[in-house]
Amino acid sequence: MAQLSRVAVDKGWYFKQASKLNDSTASSFLPVAQFPTVAHIDLLHHNLIPDPYIDDNEIPCLWVNDADWTYRTSQIPEVDVLKSGQRAVLVFEGLDTVVDVFLNDQHILASKNMHLQHRVDITDSLKQAKGKSVLELRFRAAPAFAREEKKRVGYKGDETQVKYGGPERLFLRKAQYHWGWDWGPAVNTSGPWRPIYLECFEKRVDQLLIRQQVSHDLKTALLTIKGSVEGVSSGEEVVLELQDPSGAVAQTHRIKAEDGRFQSEIIEEQPQLWYPHTYGGQPLYTIIAKIPNYDSKSQLIGLRRLRLLQHSLEHAPGTSFVFEINNVRIFSGGSCWIPGDFMLPRMTRQRYADWLHVAKSGNQTMIRVWGGGIVESDDFYDVCDREGVLVWQDFPFACGNYPASKDFMENVKVEAEQHLRRVGHHASLVIWAGNNEDYMVAQRYGWELDMSDESGPWDKTNFPAREIYERLLPGLVEELGGDVPYWRSSPYGGSFSNDTTVGDAHIWDVWHGKLSPYQDYKNYTSRFISEFGFESCPSLRTFHRGITVASERHAQSRLFDIHDKGPGHSRRYPMYMGENFRFRMNPLRDFVYCTQFLQAEAMKYAYNCWRREFRGPGQENCAGVLVWQLNDIWPGTSWALVDVDLQRKPAYYITKRALAKVVVGMERTVTGQPLYIVTGYPPEKHALDVWAVNGALEPLRATLKLSAFNIESGAQVSLPKNVAEREVILAPNQTTEITSISIPDPDHTVIAAFLDDPATSTRLARWVSWPEPMRLIRFSPNLQVSIDVSKTGDKVAISANAPAKGVMLSVPLAEGGQDAVFDDNFIDLVPGETIDIGVQGLDGRSLQPRFLCDWELEEGFEL
Repeated sequence: MAQLSRVAVDKGWYFKQASKLNDSTASSFLPVAQFPTVAHIDLLHHNLIPDPYIDDNEIPCLWVNDADWTYRTSQIPEVDVLKSGQRAVLVFEGLDTVVDVFLNDQHILASKNMHLQHRVDITDSLKQAKGKSVLELRFRAAPAFAREEKKRVGYKGDETQVKYGGPERLFLRKAQYHWGWDWGPAVNTSGPWRPIYLECFEKRVDQLLIRQQVSHDLKTALLTIKGSVEGVSSGEEVVLELQDPSGAVAQTHRIKAEDGRFQSEIIEEQPQLWYPHTYGGQPLYTIIAKIPNYDSKSQLIGLRRLRLLQHSLEHAPGTSFVFEINNVRIFSGGSCWIPGDFMLPRMTRQRYADWLHVAKSGNQTMIRVWGGGIVESDDFYDVCDREGVLVWQDFPFACGNYPASKDFMENVKVEAEQHLRRVGHHASLVIWAGNNEDYMVAQRYGWELDMSDESGPWDKTNFPAREIYERLLPGLVEELGGDVPYWRSSPYGGSFSNDTTVGDAHIWDVWHGKLSPYQDYKNYTSRFISEFGFESCPSLRTFHRGITVASERHAQSRLFDIHDKGPGHSRRYPMYMGENFRFRMNPLRDFVYCTQFLQAEAMKYAYNCWRREFRGPGQENCAGVLVWQLNDIWPGTSWALVDVDLQRKPAYYITKRALAKVVVGMERTVTGQPLYIVTGYPPEKHALDVWAVNGALEPLRATLKLSAFNIESGAQVSLPKNVAEREVILAPNQTTEITSISIPDPDHTVIAAFLDDPATSTRLARWVSWPEPMRLIRFSPNLQVSIDVSKTGDKVAISANAPAKGVMLSVPLAEGGQDAVFDDNFIDLVPGETIDIGVQGLDGRSLQPRFLCDWELEEGFEL
């Protein structure tokens, strides 16, 4: 009788190039840098390639994508399988991607799917081994193999319609972003990217599938537990143990295994419920399945009632798209997630925790794991469970016309089953989407897609992947997904894939598409916006790290273009900035600030108008806003709110304030059009709508205060008493419309709105409304922003003598080190107010403020 042992196979690994490319000095075996690993990591470790993230090193590193690589170790853990009577199984959690595996020159595994786990019984091989056992992984170059697969299976699309790499990527189950995307380089990795270990056992718990159903009154949780075992005779007992969130044993059940399987139900009365962090706590239960004296397997699970509501709306066409947790309808504000690195073995639990902490501290309720990457590490979902961040999960398909051949479908079936079993129990997981944008792309290019055809078959059409998204995946989610719903694609719904009245939508007519003004975001109000965005530069520090050539550090350089993969960026920046505010292209610090200002203002418009539309039951005209994207993958320009070095951009702070528990919002509305006989005059916007959002589940009493200031002089502009201050009661978990006022001298006046707690005078929210376009504004020639750092160095107070737009604090580059981390930043200031900001990592260094048009205060500056 012996307990299962699991020993990591992570020692003594060597790698070499197994093909003749680039005269690589890795033609003989060299020690790896770490394990798990991929070739790029090991080549970097031995200084055999430059860092592909820096300068234009992407190009001299491309040969790595096309090479074959072999990994070998002779340090297989020693086991005495002859005496113990145990079985020995090699477990491969992930092999990237096309690989043949040999043990002592015996072929034991072939795989062409990066996303799969493999278990290989090597008991007999170890019995027959003489001396040390040698494990060898022979990887073939993914691009070449994918091209062969495309030729073998046959591509039914037009090859010119494939973005991001060639159509060959569609034929290989590998993370699609490895072929390059519009936010990062082409780094196509190869190697043992997830752990390998050796299991020795007599009996083991193989699978444990836990699904839940919480009653409508939230008083009872029904847990359905299914599993399988190895080495266990029919009739042998499996012990199930339920531990409550404190770790105390709440229930114990003994059940008999039959034919290698077991099944049971557990009812937990008065369960401690799991909520997203903006609505409650995150208690986690533990369920353990044990074969006494042999093995056990456990899972943490949060108990919650999950529903996706799609009901008709009272004052808008179509249907809602609202996630409901424990009978609470959630406004799902958040962001989209791209993989944290091209070299995925470099992602650690701490890196995931750091990123997800950034999302949570930015008041984000949901994160969407995009379909061009991977179904993430267990660490990712563990952190989301503990931190209360909801997860929208795409299956790993993106922007393409995938095949549906028999062997491809079989490969996808095994992959999807493993995904569902591995992460499907997580409380944070609230939806599976079939893919990213495949239906939208199909309609763009005119593939055979009749949305009313629910019967198919579709495998003979030029959009065969409908067999995956409408047959295979929904069937598997129905079987294994529990209460987590399936959605065919993102976006999907209505009479066409990007219908704004049904399902979710990707809003890209701003920045891409029509290049609509960001002020038009309101016109694209959708039931759930699962993707939209606006580009900006990374921080100046990050830029300097990514572009090391000083003469290339400007917005029109070759290296700048290389580090901005977004198409047409060189036209979009000056167009959008020129429409809205005065800007400077040089020096680089000014251009960085201006692009970040632009992104932040676009986010302000989007979140301001869309969260306003969460108006209560039956009026959830918009129930979710997920910006593209939270994170960055290299030191480049992209749509990220936070750059690769975790430097928060201004847009991050805009979204943080827009998703706060309490928000006050304002919008200037058109009150008159210019006379028909003249041109070049903007419409009059002399009125101002004011509303507020209460994200709590109880009504909120607050005091609304409005103040007005002349922009150029800084003098306060009087408002009628009944306008300047009033008591308001904000309805719970929705928007409350408050008032509409006339703006005195609107083209030269800012209005500041404040919501205060009437009992404590605590400031709950603030917002400042400016006339537009801001390029017409004249700021005070004597404008000064004052900064006062506390003696402890963990708090900063800022104020201004006249209205200042977009005040951004940072530690000067000359002070060295990373920038400080601010609780808030990018703040509009008005006279008579001091804003206190928490700060970490200042370490005695100075601070400098930036604000819109601050360069116009430089001595000698002339317009």
